[in-house]
Amino acid sequence: MITKFKLIPKYYLGQNVVIDYLPKELKKHQVKTALLVAGGGSIKRNKLYDHIKAACKRAHVKLIEHWGIEPNPRDEGIYRAALLARKTHCDLIIAAGGGSVIDAAKVVGIVAKNPVYKDAWSYVLDNSRITKPSIPLFSIITLAATGSENNAGSVINNAKTSLKYSVETKSAIPLVCFEDPMYTMTLSPWQTACGIFDVFSHLMEQYYDSATHMFAWTQQYLLASMKVVVNCANRLAKNNSDYLARTELLWTSSMALNNLGTIQTNGGDWMTHRLEHAVSALWDVEHGAGLALICPTYLYYMCNVKKNKIFIAKSLEIGQNVFQVKTLSAYFKKLNEFIALLKLPKRYGDFNNVKNVSDANIQFLNKHFNGVVRNKQDMAKYVFSHIKP
Repeated sequence: MITKFKLIPKYYLGQNVVIDYLPKELKKHQVKTALLVAGGGSIKRNKLYDHIKAACKRAHVKLIEHWGIEPNPRDEGIYRAALLARKTHCDLIIAAGGGSVIDAAKVVGIVAKNPVYKDAWSYVLDNSRITKPSIPLFSIITLAATGSENNAGSVINNAKTSLKYSVETKSAIPLVCFEDPMYTMTLSPWQTACGIFDVFSHLMEQYYDSATHMFAWTQQYLLASMKVVVNCANRLAKNNSDYLARTELLWTSSMALNNLGTIQTNGGDWMTHRLEHAVSALWDVEHGAGLALICPTYLYYMCNVKKNKIFIAKSLEIGQNVFQVKTLSAYFKKLNEFIALLKLPKRYGDFNNVKNVSDANIQFLNKHFNGVVRNKQDMAKYVFSHIKP
């Protein structure tokens, strides 16, 4: 097995990194016009918007703004942003917000430079027609969750069909990542919890790799990172403003999904994410909460129904190293207690916008999953039908 690896972004971690270093990076990259891609306005409440404007002014950069990226970003708004980027000839995109904003900004950068795509969804379906690299991208992350600030992937929703697919293009990886834990201080406990489980799921899904032997460095890296996440979750459950916990969580979020966790592996499992994409496509629920809903039932299926030896062995390893328990049943108990600590959903009805679960809903979930992953329908049917309404 050969590993080819390169970390592309330059990272700035700590308080005031945007204020102190964004102007320098803008000048270094000789930026003249930047497009700000943002969501619904949270970066105004946490002062990040003011800091970006001030940085651009100091660096003599013209700032164009596109607002309104949704938590599960829609293709239509993304395409409008791409047209704006193309029209204004911006030479940089500043993605400021959570993972959805950064996911969207990556697609904006590709579609803006490749007019062969007449909408954003056609790129999501087929990234083989790219002839020009993305507009360069800086990311400023305000939520420890997706790790999108330092990787090539985006997950996008189709506004008309409710489909939710992922796409990757290496030229869209942000060149510089700014991570200031102070911007996460205004997050609610719910937002924080959703992000925490997203980070934990990234690490866990990489750990459930199909290789019978995992490279020792990778194994310990993933286990140690999971322990950090659980520790931060416990600290933030007691004090949602714990600065050090937020700093450690923000950094672990980035390091959880930048390929470090897949060195000398087969890439991880990722079925929990693919199952969840169907759930959030149907009901537009928070991604991390959807993962918490799916995860225990999926793992139960793999360990207790399929009796998959790799999943059983790795469940015991996570149980012993992360939760300090020695049996499979104790591991599942600890995992459910962790989800309960975060106050995340255990059944469909725990989501405010899911009033009932019909047969048609379950059919949609199965069909959506089958559109992404083949030959796993028995597993999908089990998982979707065994989660309580």
